[in-house]
Amino acid sequence: MQQEEKHPAFGAINVPLAIFWSEPQKEEYEDISRRAASHPAQWAESLDTEQRLWLVGKVNTMAVFGERVAILGQQGAWLNVAAAAQRTRANAWGQAGWVPAYQISQNCLYLAAQLARPEAAIAVPRAMLFGDACLTRPFRWLSYQVRLPILAQEEGFVEVALPGGGKGYLSPGDMERAADLSFSREGIVAQARQFIGLWYLWGGTSSYGFDCSGFTFRLYQSQGICLPRNSVQQSQEGLAVGREDLRPGDLLFFAADQGRGRIHHVAMYVGRGFMIHAPHSRAAIMETSIDAEPYRQEYWGAKRYAC
Repeated sequence: MQQEEKHPAFGAINVPLAIFWSEPQKEEYEDISRRAASHPAQWAESLDTEQRLWLVGKVNTMAVFGERVAILGQQGAWLNVAAAAQRTRANAWGQAGWVPAYQISQNCLYLAAQLARPEAAIAVPRAMLFGDACLTRPFRWLSYQVRLPILAQEEGFVEVALPGGGKGYLSPGDMERAADLSFSREGIVAQARQFIGLWYLWGGTSSYGFDCSGFTFRLYQSQGICLPRNSVQQSQEGLAVGREDLRPGDLLFFAADQGRGRIHHVAMYVGRGFMIHAPHSRAAIMETSIDAEPYRQEYWGAKRYAC
């Protein structure tokens, strides 16, 4: 029986992509987690519509390399963890789920560096992490918005701490300092358009696949703004904006019962009556009119999080 700690230990994701399952110790989940962690792009691109739909309701969220987690409990070879940056009112420690224990590192030097050092935030869809400062020994691909503590920065490389210990190197052109991030309407729209054509992935928060709120969560993270992880809670923050006053970067929400029921979808306004969003498991990220059905009749309202 899982027991949640009042003051949990912390760890960090030590694989390129970790799936947070709604329950632990299922052989099928373990196999999918292993494949997603080993070759996330290959795994995600191999999924057909039926396989993407199968994930619905089974996956709580996903987390990327280096992401800090609170360790809430354990069952056998599985840990119940919460992603600290993925805010939710359901858990004070972040969006939670079950992952294989080997995917979590508890390296104390890395965890201390996360709190004490500036972070490099990956600003492109995927960036190569290298094993040398000359950037000649590729180590692994990193997803958009992976954040790693900076140990040193020179003209040709950025040296970063790794969650399992040791260090790696990034090209300066692939990252921004997290402390320097700021909101730009043009910037967030440009960030979003990088992902047009990427297939929707339930629970997804990475450049291997996003769900609707995982997409808006990471886009705003790229602007230095931390939104809640899910669309309902995203709709409960920010400043309400009338449809006639929409500006690029505003989030649009859609609800059942012709916009009067529970919110089930979020998109981002990009201007001229269009929005960009991750629609559902049968579709890829797209830009479409806000008056397209069913969105026209399901429109709930809009929120603004920055001036």
